[in-house]
Amino acid sequence: MRVLIAGIAGAIAMYAWATVAHLSPLATIGVQTLPNEASIVGVLQSNLYNRGGLYVFPSPTGDQARTGAKTTSMGVLAYTPHATGAVTPRQLGVEFGLELVESLLLALIAALVASDFGTRVRLAALIGLIAGIATNFSYWNWYGFGLDYTLANAFIELMKFVVAGLAIAAILRRRPAA
Repeated sequence: MRVLIAGIAGAIAMYAWATVAHLSPLATIGVQTLPNEASIVGVLQSNLYNRGGLYVFPSPTGDQARTGAKTTSMGVLAYTPHATGAVTPRQLGVEFGLELVESLLLALIAALVASDFGTRVRLAALIGLIAGIATNFSYWNWYGFGLDYTLANAFIELMKFVVAGLAIAAILRRRPAA
């Protein structure tokens, strides 16, 4: 039961940190806006229609890949044709659900392999470092995401686990009343 409570507390801490981080200037490091946004969005709408998804260019299976032709541009585009532009309650709920699962797994690992507060927090930081590297540096490598963006988002991910680890370690160190 303590692991469950610790996981929930960790998720709340993780969600709070992520919210603060994403409302701060940290979340916009390396992010740029499109010049001539209206015309670019118009081109996307007229060519992609209602087919939202993740688009990569140049195509890894297209003519350039087969012929070895060089291109001067590459990129990744996540396209949602009918988005509101605002954060929705559904997105916030899904994000909390994801962080709850992450935190419950973190609490379980911390309870299984660590016996004291400091070790549990260090374990959480190590897992956060792994998560930050795994979710950000491959995009930097493969898709050319900016290093400033990559470092900022890896830091946000690392700190999600550190703050969750602090909450989890604080709860797990308390022994149930006899």
